[in-house]
Amino acid sequence: MIRAVTYERQSHKSETDSQASPKMQRNKSVAYINSQDNWTHIDTDYSDIGLSGYDPNVYRPGFERLMEDARARKFDVVVIYMLSRLTRQGAAEAMQIQQELAKCGVAIVSTQEPFINTSDDNPFGVAFFALIAGLAHQESKNKSKFIRDAFKELKARGSHSSGPVPYGFDAEPVQVDKITVRKLKPGTVSDADIGPESTPADNVRYIIAQAEEGAKENAIATDLTERGARTPLGSLDEKAAEARRKASRARRKGGSSDEADNEWSSTVVRRILRDPRLAGFAIGPVDPKTKHREILRDEEGQPVRPHEGFIGPKRWYDLQAVLDGRKRTRRVDRAGTLTFLGSWGALRCGLCDAGMTVSNADETYVCNLRRSVGDVPKHVLRIKMKDTNNVVAALLWAKVAALDPGDDDDVALLAAAAERFAVQGADPEAAAELAEQEAQLAHVQKSMKELYADRDDGLYEGPTGRAAFKDTIQKYRAHETRCAARVDELRAAASTATRLPLEAWTGNGDDDPLAKGGLWSRWDVPEQRAFLSLFADHVIVGPATTKRGTAFERIRERVEVVWATPDEGESDNNSVTA
Repeated sequence: MIRAVTYERQSHKSETDSQASPKMQRNKSVAYINSQDNWTHIDTDYSDIGLSGYDPNVYRPGFERLMEDARARKFDVVVIYMLSRLTRQGAAEAMQIQQELAKCGVAIVSTQEPFINTSDDNPFGVAFFALIAGLAHQESKNKSKFIRDAFKELKARGSHSSGPVPYGFDAEPVQVDKITVRKLKPGTVSDADIGPESTPADNVRYIIAQAEEGAKENAIATDLTERGARTPLGSLDEKAAEARRKASRARRKGGSSDEADNEWSSTVVRRILRDPRLAGFAIGPVDPKTKHREILRDEEGQPVRPHEGFIGPKRWYDLQAVLDGRKRTRRVDRAGTLTFLGSWGALRCGLCDAGMTVSNADETYVCNLRRSVGDVPKHVLRIKMKDTNNVVAALLWAKVAALDPGDDDDVALLAAAAERFAVQGADPEAAAELAEQEAQLAHVQKSMKELYADRDDGLYEGPTGRAAFKDTIQKYRAHETRCAARVDELRAAASTATRLPLEAWTGNGDDDPLAKGGLWSRWDVPEQRAFLSLFADHVIVGPATTKRGTAFERIRERVEVVWATPDEGESDNNSVTA
């Protein structure tokens, strides 16, 4: 009896873990064995799923077992569906396999290529074997190049071509210039509260809203865990989740990872918030220093935006500025209270320049530096909230009422306030474009600084590195130039069309805006903050120096308002104090 075995291989494991192709190959091979006289099937599993036959660096355990058992003379014939299942590395590699099997007395037979039969009684089989192996190798080379070129084209268009769909998104194929690309769009939302029944899209929207309110990644992660919201891993089915775990463990080389279905971490929250796809941008390479995904840009440096995002570009850029600590947010204190000066960066500690938060227990603004930082010792700086609000409001309105068009400092302050008010009062479409262009400008300038720092750290050494640096910085510069020019145009247009309504604010001196029932008391906290932002950059609080005088006088001695001056581009000297 001739002992026969089968070998099957499938290059790419399907998303559904389907093994239809290997099963078909095996069924065909077993049927061929059963059709031969004096042949018996040795039922041993020699198969490789999801492994290439073209890449010489791929280890195929099924194939290695086959060769090991051949050397042990455990069978006489290997039956394959097609020669390409055995190898795609070319005639030389195929002949080496054939010759080693022949030394062990083992022949190769193909069910779909009957002229491939390397048994002793078929002298033409080996020749055909070498010919077909060469053709299979050339086919793989052509296919590999086609796939690389196709992926390159899809990537240039921003298609989500490979990898898992980002958390909270769905992917759908769409036609763009007769090319099918995978477009991302937000997934299904529900009416459920954030928790076990909320969808991934619900959770992403919640994470964005919390971050925009000023919540830190750790706090958001803790909140989601307490609510029982499903993590990106917990939202997958069992097989997909296990595959993600294995890939994660391989990347971390055995390190810890977020494996619990509802155990959120600040890392996961940060990864979601930093993803450019939230705003519909296509993603480019990972920044080697920050480990964040960069925005894919076209040849002119413009962001590629093929997807439908959860938020617009302006909100995403602003969100990145908030995460970087470069932008004030509409922050509330831990108890959820929105105050005039606390927790949004307007009030700064005179000892360490940090933003002051709110202590509701004793109704104070406070800076609590728990450890020394550089030359700044640890400290606790407090100031009464109500009195500070009154002092700053009094200083603000006194300044506005006394503005003198003949004083150079007042002219500069009026120009700065007019410029900021023009931006606030521009028509919604122009204001939105200006805000987005300013955000893009800040983002690309930050990216340029990081790129220069990476070069200084030696990350772009050698000809290839220098070429990559030059290409990237040219795109950044082109985009910076366009954004800066458009920002200047929009600001000029807004300033021309808008003037400060000083008479409406001051009432021609007849009305006191700080009186009971006056304009200041009628404004809510966001309106008061917006008015302060027109005329002041921030307020500095110094330590207490005396206990003499009234509460107002003592607070006045500690408070210094840094008034605004017109934006002068790169100049850092754009504020005056009073």
